[in-house]
Amino acid sequence: MSRLRVAVVTGAIGDLDPVAAGTALGRGFAPSAEVAVVPVAAGGPPLAIAVAALWGVSPRIEGDRWLVRGDGRLLVGLQQPQTAPWAPEAGTADVGEWLVASLRPDDREVVLDLTGVTAHDGGAGLREVAGAALAGRVVTGLVPAEELELPATGIGGGLARRAFAARLDVAELLAADAALAARAAEWGDGLAVAPGGGAAGGTGLAILASEGRLLSGTQFCHREAGLERTLRAADLVVTGCTELSALDRGGPVVVAVAEWAEQAQRPCVLVTTGTGLARRELRTLGIEAAHLLPSGPVDAAALAGVAARIASGWVPGS
Repeated sequence: MSRLRVAVVTGAIGDLDPVAAGTALGRGFAPSAEVAVVPVAAGGPPLAIAVAALWGVSPRIEGDRWLVRGDGRLLVGLQQPQTAPWAPEAGTADVGEWLVASLRPDDREVVLDLTGVTAHDGGAGLREVAGAALAGRVVTGLVPAEELELPATGIGGGLARRAFAARLDVAELLAADAALAARAAEWGDGLAVAPGGGAAGGTGLAILASEGRLLSGTQFCHREAGLERTLRAADLVVTGCTELSALDRGGPVVVAVAEWAEQAQRPCVLVTTGTGLARRELRTLGIEAAHLLPSGPVDAAALAGVAARIASGWVPGS
């Protein structure tokens, strides 16, 4: 009888980053199964750690900035200070400056993690500082998954969302929206209403204007790992999160992994803390079962122990 094939596809769990969490879960399955560990993250330093592992390099994380350098490839990101919903004085020049300072002549592909952007200048600062540096390179912008279809302008656009959250005067919103639409028109036809242009405070516009593409962080990890093939070869998909609720569905990584497992027609189980959800509720999230961690700090030993218990239910005699 062939051994159980398990794909451990997880983000951070507790204080363990995606690589450490996945490795610990994989260790629990290893005695009785063939295991593939794939780290995934939605953005920020966890994404840098996950991508670095997928590229086979080490990440560079310096406070609110992160960088991963591969063979002719560069991923950079930074966390901007939190701002009010409407903050016209905030811009994205610092994103451009960090990118330009990090670029090397042989970086053919540039990946910008924009999930830490809090400004809403429509990418004007980034474009002004780094537009020339991005020319001729393959550019990818990573944004929250829920913003991939968000246009920059219009009543349902990203700028309007910020204005409504701030209860901005309608006249001021209309003026700002018109100004952003005019700038987008200078950058390219149709950009003002293009899907994703409103992502990351409108910084998606700067990526589209550089003939780049927009992905979520989880989509990027999926692509870099060649995960579609891995999931097709697996018998069981395992993911994890720190907390699970019906409201957040375990966060963007769990949501993505459950969707991928469903597309591959593979069962997906979850490792998490807390009280969990009823099996009927889990099924609506695309999760076969949730296995709870013991109370106390989440560490590698706890994850490995839960994984071993899961294996015992899937592998006869384990």
